[in-house]
Amino acid sequence: MDEQWEEELAKFSKMVPSQKIIWLSRLLFFVSMFARDTYQVGTDYVEKPEKLRKYNELLHRIASFQLEIAINKEVRKPDKQFFLMLAAAIDEIGINVSTLVGVMKSSQVGWANVL
Repeated sequence: MDEQWEEELAKFSKMVPSQKIIWLSRLLFFVSMFARDTYQVGTDYVEKPEKLRKYNELLHRIASFQLEIAINKEVRKPDKQFFLMLAAAIDEIGINVSTLVGVMKSSQVGWANVL
């Protein structure tokens, strides 16, 4: 796993559930924005259907993990296992990790009271 993901995992693991849900919400928001490059803006035409499918699967996995935290599921995927999956999926899709982590950090400016 990339050093940046290791750092994010260390921070994430120390968060309380409500903070984790906010972090995952931010991740969902930005990954969905990156997914917009798979279709032609202003139309229903998908230019990169295979890539869009990978984004969809990743978004599903993030949302599922978020839901497990939100409902306080007794047995859920460990944080490290989720981050290993996340790092692999981000790499497979071709999202620049520095860019993703950077936009997530910059979006926290107005969230200082929450995190």
